[in-house]
Amino acid sequence: MKRVILLSLFFPFLLVFLCVRLAFTEFFVELNYRFGDLPPDRWGMSYEERLSIAKLGLRSVLSDEGMQEFINSGLFREKEIKHMQDVKGLLSVVFKVLYLGGPIWLILFFSLKDKRKMGLTLLLGATLTEILVIFVIIFSLLNYDLLFEAFHNFFFDPYSWRFFDEDMLLRVYPMKFWYNATLWVGVFALILNSLFQALGFILWRRTS
Repeated sequence: MKRVILLSLFFPFLLVFLCVRLAFTEFFVELNYRFGDLPPDRWGMSYEERLSIAKLGLRSVLSDEGMQEFINSGLFREKEIKHMQDVKGLLSVVFKVLYLGGPIWLILFFSLKDKRKMGLTLLLGATLTEILVIFVIIFSLLNYDLLFEAFHNFFFDPYSWRFFDEDMLLRVYPMKFWYNATLWVGVFALILNSLFQALGFILWRRTS
């Protein structure tokens, strides 16, 4: 039973991290730009320019080569570069947990062998995930600015991520970009989670 509880507790992290990883793709950035109703750039930068720079920022947090390209572009202040390096460091931890923890979780999950325990693990894990994601979605709808600030102050130096309106990071990643991303990732996580929840219920029900 201890293993069931441990696997259930770790499940929300893996599922959310998986959805976050899928969000850090060029497809998702393009989706946000095309359908996210982002505000126009106050200094007249075109849609194509902003999207290209947004993809550059994406590459910077995914690889050393991308970060070097980001730095060499000359579009960002030192403070902006430092923040993206901090983001890259945080994502590297998140992705390592996903890439290493995912296979280990699956091995331990299937080693349960008992379908009832496997179903209970998925049910408990999916329920915890559901509570977490719904909380984030509701908080986002009520006061996303507060959620955004709390998240950044928790993971980064409180003064390292605040920029001027004319800084390139805010121009290509306005708050609406992150608001959309949070809601879309949350909705996708709920959809994916519901499949695991249903599978867990089937396994648990059929063996009860």
